[in-house]
Amino acid sequence: MRLRQDRWVWTLFVLLGAGLGLGVLHADATAADPAVERAYTEAFELQRARATDAAVLKYQEALSLDPDHVPSLYEIGWSYYVLSRWGDVVASWERVLELQPDHADAARHLPEARANLALVERARLGTAVTLGPDAVAPKAGPSLRFALGGDTMMGSPLSRSGLPKDGGASLFSAYADLMQAADVAFLNLEGTLLDSGASTKCKDPESACYAFRTPVAYVKHLVAAGVDVVSTANNHHNDFGEAGRASTLGALNGAGVAWSGPVGHETILDVDGVKVGLLAFATSPGSNDLRRVDLAAVAVADLAAKVDLVMVSFHGGSEGSSSQHVTPGKETFHGEDRGDVQAFAHAVVDAGADLVVGHGPHVLRGMELYRDRLIAYSLGNFITYGGFNLTGPLGLTGLLVADLHPDGRFAGGRFVAGRQVPPGGPILDPEGQAVAIVRALSQGDFPDSAVQIADDGTITGLPGVEADPQ
Repeated sequence: MRLRQDRWVWTLFVLLGAGLGLGVLHADATAADPAVERAYTEAFELQRARATDAAVLKYQEALSLDPDHVPSLYEIGWSYYVLSRWGDVVASWERVLELQPDHADAARHLPEARANLALVERARLGTAVTLGPDAVAPKAGPSLRFALGGDTMMGSPLSRSGLPKDGGASLFSAYADLMQAADVAFLNLEGTLLDSGASTKCKDPESACYAFRTPVAYVKHLVAAGVDVVSTANNHHNDFGEAGRASTLGALNGAGVAWSGPVGHETILDVDGVKVGLLAFATSPGSNDLRRVDLAAVAVADLAAKVDLVMVSFHGGSEGSSSQHVTPGKETFHGEDRGDVQAFAHAVVDAGADLVVGHGPHVLRGMELYRDRLIAYSLGNFITYGGFNLTGPLGLTGLLVADLHPDGRFAGGRFVAGRQVPPGGPILDPEGQAVAIVRALSQGDFPDSAVQIADDGTITGLPGVEADPQ
């Protein structure tokens, strides 16, 4: 979701989105030594101002005076988290639990830190195996069809438009048939499935805010539309802290919809005997981090060794109408690192990914073929009801239908154009405006590797190269 935030608010969001409560934590700092309390308080303010290195030094000062000061041990862990110093995170939070075994927050977040540390160690040892040009032998068998949508938020009572008047029953009507007919239907689930609760992002109870809380019952619309798996790797998955995350995953599990996003969680679907793995990445707390390309490659290689096909999704890149192009190098949004999406996409294909799908910029972006694998850099706003800007290119949508050979090579597909009219929910666009835009962006951004897109949305491989060379 497009959200303007200054830098300290982002740090506050990182902390609160991870399930913390600043006021509660600060109240816990009840050290008998005033010098410890003073150093802890100064460190906490430095971290909130995103002066992370300085915060670490101040926390270390507090711990030099009292090595068993639990608030400092816990908070320095979050400073190390921001710096991706996973060994130090683990050591800090393990010590917290030694001193205070019932520290729920340390217990909750330690598994993620351990999973990241394991990836770091495997990356250091060079265990990520990249594919050689002839590494994948053709496999016999039918192709698999994927139906892929971008950012999806089915309505929130906290948005200006509230919930759909029909309870969301018609949100997927434009694309449900295509999704139901696919072997694997996927989308990015923005926000939470949660019936009640407040968000720290909503400062004024009288005003709408960019925190999304869709009723749990709406999970039935995902099921009815044929959705098999979703990404939860995005900033809005954290809108309501631990309660929102737990409710969302509980609702998805109860409905039989698979999900990917948290570090260390593997998602494997059995599609008529074919094992399809999904890893979802983002730049948000608690998710696989697309900015750590080396760790992403390790995670993908690990999954590729266990399955037949690997799909990777990512929530990254800059946002808004001016962000339709994939730009070389790292992209930022209001000072926040949103990743080098092309370097990430190529690296995960090298590590074993067969299909890479992006979302997050809230606009459509181009598509390319890399090593015969399809990369779609952003599928834009798919189904977004209320609370989203749908003007101009932000209102264009579409469903990507992609067929993959058994060995993962792209076999052809179609982009089915749509558009959203406020308050949202897609309708088909017979004029195909989205098709023309994706084609132009593909050709402009990837002149040597762009997919070919016909006026009716049919997608084929590179010019002069058949999609199925067998």
